[in-house]
Order: sequence, then C-alpha cells, then structure tokens
Amino acid sequence: MSVQQKKMLVSLSVIVFLGIMISSFIAKEKPASSQEEKQAPSSESVQEEKEVMIEGKENPYDQAERNTKEDLQSTKEIATEFVRAFASFNGKNPSEHIEKAKPYMSEEMYENYKEQKERGTLTYDKVVPENLETTEVSNDNPDVIQWNVVMQGKVYDVEGKAQPEEDWYLVTLEKQDDGYKVVGVRVNLPN
Repeated sequence: MSVQQKKMLVSLSVIVFLGIMISSFIAKEKPASSQEEKQAPSSESVQEEKEVMIEGKENPYDQAERNTKEDLQSTKEIATEFVRAFASFNGKNPSEHIEKAKPYMSEEMYENYKEQKERGTLTYDKVVPENLETTEVSNDNPDVIQWNVVMQGKVYDVEGKAQPEEDWYLVTLEKQDDGYKVVGVRVNLPN
C-alpha cells in the first residue's frame, strides 16, 4: 500500500468516526414531545405502580377509573368520526380531509394541519375508509383521553387500482370550552 493510499484510508476512517459520533449526539439531543413520545416505564416504576394498584386498587393507566362513562362514550364516538373524516384522503383535493375533520379538532390542531398540505403519490392518491374499530389504550395522563382507532379501507393509486389498507390511529382528546376535541393524532406507531 502506498503512503497516499494509507493517508486516504486514515482520512476516510476519521470522517466515518466523526459522522457516527455526530449522529449519536444528535439522536440523544432530540427532545421528546410531551404528548407525542412517551418512554416506556422502567421495571422499577412498573413494580411501584403494581404495588400501588394492589394497595389502593387504582390503576393510573386505566381511563375508566378517572373518567365518567358518558365522557368515555362521547370521546370514543368523536375519535371514531374524526378518523373516518381524517383518513379519507383525496389527492385531487388534498385539504378536503382536514376540512371534514375540522368539527372534531381543536382550533390549534386545525390551524396546524391547514398549513401542512398533504400530497398524493403515484401509489397513494385516494384513501377510502371502510371499517373502523375503536379500542381502549393505557393512558396515564389524567388531562386527556386516548383511543386507538383501527381503520381498514382501500388505497387507490392514480390509475384507480385499489389495495387494502390498515392504519392504526392513536387519537388524543382534551376537554375544551365546547366539549372534547382532538388535540393530537399519531398514525401507525411502532411497538
């Protein structure tokens, strides 16, 4: 190996090393949003919560223990109707689904989504929800109610060919002056 090749190999190694260090530093520095990304509880905190549950018979993750049946039923219906409207995307009118979902959203969320125009792709031009199933989730935030809404439907490409689609929506609702409104949604969260 020539001296020039050795210098190039050392330079390349230094660049790769610096790239790895910078990317790991950036990954550690990303702040987690309070509602959007919750870390899994440590085994120690899970054990403490189990002890509290046994002693006080309260589960901090059970929404039914801190909300009325009426609030739970109402928010479940709102979450389902929100996903029915929000999931129905049409590439020819990319803001239509946001306008359909507006009655269910908080004003802040609506304004945020109104600014973010979604666009179709060659394989994703239209979404038609067909079946919606709403299930409970574990939620330790007493200020919000959350529901998991599973949407099964069809996705159409620009040529009109349909394929089945299943998306999972984690819908977060908060009590506003005019009743419960959707304040956050996350789609297809990783486990």
